[in-house]
Amino acid sequence: MAKIRDLALLSDILPTAFHGLMEAGAKPGSTVYLAGAGPVGRCGAAAARLLGASCIIVGDHHKDRLELMKKNGCETIDLSQDAALTDQIEAILGEPMVDCAVDYVGTEAHGIGSEAEDMDPAYAINQVINATRPGGATGVIGVYGPDPLAKSKAEQEGTYPIDFGKAWIKSPRLAGGQAPIMHYNRELMMAILWDRMPYLSAMLNTKVISLDDAPDAYATFDTGVSEKFVIDPHGLISA
Repeated sequence: MAKIRDLALLSDILPTAFHGLMEAGAKPGSTVYLAGAGPVGRCGAAAARLLGASCIIVGDHHKDRLELMKKNGCETIDLSQDAALTDQIEAILGEPMVDCAVDYVGTEAHGIGSEAEDMDPAYAINQVINATRPGGATGVIGVYGPDPLAKSKAEQEGTYPIDFGKAWIKSPRLAGGQAPIMHYNRELMMAILWDRMPYLSAMLNTKVISLDDAPDAYATFDTGVSEKFVIDPHGLISA
């Protein structure tokens, strides 16, 4: 039944997360920073493990999510701590940068330390650009676009203050946009079926729920819990 739960992730979340790593150029031996330990970020960590990354660092504000990542072999950064992201990466790697980084957060990003309660759409993308080594690459999976409820007119129109001036000298490669899910679907399916990702369920902390449970699950997920809810409307998957 674990494989069935894992295969349910192929509808969107796992191929999307995998695409972010591919855009960032992750490969065997890469050091990787992932912004966000939600379900997509955790799939990203699983994808980085599948690709053979040497060190997988995950940053988030929610301690239970970080604890889950730590239990599954990742290094973690608590973004509520008042220390620069690059300093925290250096404390782990001995250098303030990674080979590749992926933004799995998007416009709901928050700041670091004293700014942890502040939401700013540009926070996460600027953080991952800053954390990527010269000549490295950054994948942007977090969703960016017009937000009619945003505070500023620019953000309402989908215009964000990307700090590209500082990054330009590093000759970075930045790739984003919607993921071509079907491009990765079959290979990831085979990886699951042939037990090449036996850690996926543990990293995602998957919980199967009924369709009737969905409203409460959405409300619970909005609090930042570490579960990934899979809706099984017909009761076909063992909980």
